[in-house]
Amino acid sequence: MTGRFAVGDRVRVRRTAEPETINPRTPSYAKGVAGTIIATYGVIANPLDHHQPYLPLYTLRFLGSDIASPDASHVVIAEIHEEWLEPA
Repeated sequence: MTGRFAVGDRVRVRRTAEPETINPRTPSYAKGVAGTIIATYGVIANPLDHHQPYLPLYTLRFLGSDIASPDASHVVIAEIHEEWLEPA
């Protein structure tokens, strides 16, 4: 399964996953923040601790000014699963 989003898409990280998930790996600092997808990985199989594969995984690039402070000039990179993302 490929994902809903592609490299270059602007997305926002939801404050809660949809559908609801037990995947806790989304960083709290990114919730509610918009970023740009810079890589896609599709569905991730995780047979060691899940009965079903995770939804597609993406690498996002965030501006530090959107996460830290208005004068921040760095970028933040995070990998986030699809259930946490919506179009920005």
